[in-house]
Amino acid sequence: MSLLQRHKRPPVRPRVDDVVDSEGGSFHHATQQPLVDVAPFAADNRYRLVRLGGGSTEPLAREEFVPRVHQLFPELDLDDAELVHWADRPWEWPRWHPGEA
Repeated sequence: MSLLQRHKRPPVRPRVDDVVDSEGGSFHHATQQPLVDVAPFAADNRYRLVRLGGGSTEPLAREEFVPRVHQLFPELDLDDAELVHWADRPWEWPRWHPGEA
């Protein structure tokens, strides 16, 4: 069974706790939720908030993103737009330097 076939399940209603940024951007609300859903760039000042497999959101730093996704979905192609949704600014993270609060 392919990863895409395992992913197919009934449509998911938008959640009450969905992240919305100051410009009105929010997590993806298609009838079929992606496996990886990355919140708008401005939703956090250091991390990208990521919903993995339709669960709750996790704040992930740039260096944590790929290992965490592949931990849950080892065969996932991160360039597959149907399974990995970026609300905006793909592969970008807010600027942060060690020692900043």
